[in-house]
Amino acid sequence: MARMIRELIFGNTYLLYLLTSVAVISTILIFQLAAQKKIGLLWEKWFAVAYVFISPHVNLPPFNYLHFINLTEAGDSNVAKLPWVFYPWVMFVLSGRFISFFQNQFVEALLYLVSRNPGFSLYCLLPITSTLWSLVPEITLKTGMAFTAFTIFSFYLGARYEWRELSGLLRWGYTSLAIVSVLRNPRIGAEFAGITGHKNAFGSLMVVNTALWYLHYTQGAKTQKERWISLVLMFFSLYLVRATSSGGSLVNSLMLIVVVSSLSFLSRLKFQWAFTSIVGFTVLGIITSVYIIDNLEAIVVGGLGKDLTLTGRTEFWPQLIAAANQRPWFGYGFDGFFQQDEIGEATPAYFIYTANGFQPRTAHNGAIAVLLSFGYPGLILILSSLVTNLVLAVRQLSRSLLSESGVPIIYLVFIILNNITEGSLGDIGDVWLGYVLITVRLCIDSSKSPSNSRGIYGGDVPQPLHPH
Repeated sequence: MARMIRELIFGNTYLLYLLTSVAVISTILIFQLAAQKKIGLLWEKWFAVAYVFISPHVNLPPFNYLHFINLTEAGDSNVAKLPWVFYPWVMFVLSGRFISFFQNQFVEALLYLVSRNPGFSLYCLLPITSTLWSLVPEITLKTGMAFTAFTIFSFYLGARYEWRELSGLLRWGYTSLAIVSVLRNPRIGAEFAGITGHKNAFGSLMVVNTALWYLHYTQGAKTQKERWISLVLMFFSLYLVRATSSGGSLVNSLMLIVVVSSLSFLSRLKFQWAFTSIVGFTVLGIITSVYIIDNLEAIVVGGLGKDLTLTGRTEFWPQLIAAANQRPWFGYGFDGFFQQDEIGEATPAYFIYTANGFQPRTAHNGAIAVLLSFGYPGLILILSSLVTNLVLAVRQLSRSLLSESGVPIIYLVFIILNNITEGSLGDIGDVWLGYVLITVRLCIDSSKSPSNSRGIYGGDVPQPLHPH
């Protein structure tokens, strides 16, 4: 259907001109309406929810054509050019809000990010600069550009909105994705895959959504009606986690529920004890994940539901680490390692197999994915960024409401657990979006005094980031 529509539009000159005219007139009308402050703010939030919805590489037209990953497409495909049209269009329509942000907040937000989390800031430069040493420079350049553009828009949202707004945008973005997935009901065999195209990716999204709705139910809901809605959507998300038959996602959901339930207790502890508790719980989660992998047949298949995608990871991880050690200082460039189809024997990935003949196309581990792309310096940068975020997030527990400070804790614990068996931190997707949002927001909030850490964001007139 999508292909037929494309051929109809681009194959008929008069229809193309007509649609172009309608688009121009509509853009002018929308631009004029967006000049009104309340409407501009509302449309910006709609865009933010759509951005969250698009971020996990959904396979639903037309949203699948709007992801920045399309910039990596080879050739002169019209689909690959759509992000170059859509995002400048968004910036034009919301130019009033973008101009206000760059005049009042951009410089301070960027300075806080660079000074408080230099590891993250330096890491963000690697995808583009790794073109210089990549095995496939052209592919790395395109993927690096997509990464940079995706990160810039994520930075804008993280700097623009505070935790209360960000939590709502993320919850409704993920919930919209869940509802559309149920309506379309895509399956791989008997397993529910969602519109992300892979059940593990969809399961991971629902893990986070379950925790965010549970946090809103316990800490953020203002009315009884809101609490009931939060509870229903929490169980709806948890049901979808189970529907994917992903044992790892189910375990991660239960762990995050425990984390949310413990926030009140953790907030009363001294920083050292709270930080130690979070780290200890995360280490316990990692051990549990590794234990599940090593005992897959007895635990996952027998108890939690079949999840064959975990099979073989422990076989090819040592091979990937050995390949990374061949280029320890720089790695193979962003998206430069798993290019067997492009360059064959020129990449060590060509020779990596499991005992049953499976050849991995991704690292299935966040640390290894970063190591393959950027070497040990890149891995050190992202790990230092992660530790910095953990320190800032735990400190935030005693500085703001639990409904707000719980969001970065949820994401950080989830990202660490998820990247034991998935390489999501090295992808241009929903996990990287979440990581950028919490990193930017934590850096900004760490600059505020506790008494001023609960300001109202997303208003019509941006307020200074650091009160004087």
